[in-house]
Amino acid sequence: MFLSRQSLVRAAGRLSALAATLGVTTLGAAGASAAPLGLPPAPIAVNTANWSGSAGFGSTAPAWFADSFGLVHLEGAARQVNGSGPNANLLGTLPAAARPARNVFVIVHTFAGTYADLEVAAGGQISLIDPRPPAVKDYEFVSLESIVYRPATAGSPVALNGTNWSGSAGFGSSQPSWFKDGSGIVHLQGAATQISSTGTGQNLLGTLPAAARPARDVYVVVHTFNGTYADLEVAAGGQISLIDPYGFAVKDYTFVSLEGVSYSPGAIFSHLAPPFPGLNTANWSGSAGFGSSEPGWNQDNAGVVHLQGAVTQTSLSGDTNLVATLPAVIRPSRTIYTIVHTFNGTYADLSIDPSGQVRLINPRPPMGKDYSFVSLEGVTYLP
Repeated sequence: MFLSRQSLVRAAGRLSALAATLGVTTLGAAGASAAPLGLPPAPIAVNTANWSGSAGFGSTAPAWFADSFGLVHLEGAARQVNGSGPNANLLGTLPAAARPARNVFVIVHTFAGTYADLEVAAGGQISLIDPRPPAVKDYEFVSLESIVYRPATAGSPVALNGTNWSGSAGFGSSQPSWFKDGSGIVHLQGAATQISSTGTGQNLLGTLPAAARPARDVYVVVHTFNGTYADLEVAAGGQISLIDPYGFAVKDYTFVSLEGVSYSPGAIFSHLAPPFPGLNTANWSGSAGFGSSEPGWNQDNAGVVHLQGAVTQTSLSGDTNLVATLPAVIRPSRTIYTIVHTFNGTYADLSIDPSGQVRLINPRPPMGKDYSFVSLEGVTYLP
């Protein structure tokens, strides 16, 4: 069930009041007032010959909405019911209003610690790209949460490391670029291809100008070529660098997408008091290092929540995969599933349920697990 526009505005008001009472600042509160969403969530036309919009596990049916800044957000989940035929990997199709002007490539959570690459084509088709073996394919559950893009392609160009990288990555992508939305959140878009894998700067994709640099180091996981992934760092100095996938995971930088990478550039974030509200301190610490910030959250002027910062696992006893419990004001009305960067080229799936519990889902072997560092950056949803 989705919140109405009126419920969202009331929630934003409660958030601002809570922040004022506690003496903290929300990104939304930095503006004049929280703007309503441009559109309520609308259903995605699912390819019912191969897919069902009833994926279970607390999720909702696939849907999309445009926020008041014109960004398109996908949400919900689907389940593959027939894996045969030419359109087996076609999950559904978006209407013209939600289609990007380029092909958008991202990485998504799939069932029980697996992942898939996903394309949102300019024609509106949402298609899965199977994970490259030995990564396991499991489409019993495919989440569309945290997929965010601006339909228009135009943005400010990223200064590429031309010795090693080209901005002409093909496959219908655009050149790497960045823009700020109406709340000041920075969004990267486009894709690059590695043209030389030699030299000390081979994993330095490019550098952002001062206006687009975060006040902390931001770590996310991104789509790379043909069912592969990489971890990616946006450093406070503006450098965009790749962290090679770990262990059995295949590295392929023929195509590296920057779509879905977003962050608040300033150090403004909301928390009740250090550490993160509801942090499971029996197992986790908010001092993860590597230039990250303690975990926190923003709610932007469109009402969308952005998690940020990172945590480190400190104990392997008890409820080890429970990271935190979020305050009621930013709890989702459905269970959200997404994928996050973990240490040194690994990943984990992550869920947030309506009770606010933030949990990790271990990566499926033979993919490596390492919770020395778990980033919350890039987790985005409408509460």
